[in-house]
Amino acid sequence: MIKVIGFDLDNTLWPVKPAILHAEQQLKIHLAAVAPGIDYPPDDIQDLRDTVLAEHPDYSFRLTDLRRAILHRLVQREPKHHDQAEDVVDRAMKVFLKARNHVTLYSGAEAALRTLSQTYALCTLTNGNADVGQLSIGGFFQLKLSAEDVGAPKPKPDLFLAALAHFQCQPEEMVYVGDDPILDVDAASKLGIHTIWKTTIDARSAADVVPASEIIVDLTALPSAIARINDRISTERE
Repeated sequence: MIKVIGFDLDNTLWPVKPAILHAEQQLKIHLAAVAPGIDYPPDDIQDLRDTVLAEHPDYSFRLTDLRRAILHRLVQREPKHHDQAEDVVDRAMKVFLKARNHVTLYSGAEAALRTLSQTYALCTLTNGNADVGQLSIGGFFQLKLSAEDVGAPKPKPDLFLAALAHFQCQPEEMVYVGDDPILDVDAASKLGIHTIWKTTIDARSAADVVPASEIIVDLTALPSAIARINDRISTERE
């Protein structure tokens, strides 16, 4: 039977684009106020990103470090802020990360998590840098892991294996819920973990595309999907 339910975060429990746009806007406002002369985002931000990643390939999943490094290079280009670059970047990152966690949960998310947490151990396994501990739902999760924590992003197995080890359970005793067919569903399925694909497309057509254990379009359906997986497990054991 299922003991653990793992969750992706961005675009699974909330839409990520509005959160990032809000955080970028707050960062722009902050830099304009405390570091005049620094135009954010600069026209060459993609070049800055490429340069940083060329020097630090692992920053591709260490997103906070990536943003910090880009900002540091940007601030240092402005002579009058060069000597205060560390302080400027530190304060800017605090503004960005606080705004990054300003998310709007999908309908039914909090209620589903509250219900499931009464029966199962819940955890978050994400490639992103949202801090679910800062949200109203943070208390529902017994374990919160990011790709940066384990040193490898999904679809590599490290996040899933770390969760299995933490809870001392077998893959067939875990369900993973995510929105990405490759990073979430396929990656977890390859380890023998049950999967629930949270998608916005019609479930009937989705089943032909992504062979998840269950497919839902609304998080209010999550507890029922978990129950169906448990029912199948029980039937297979009879």
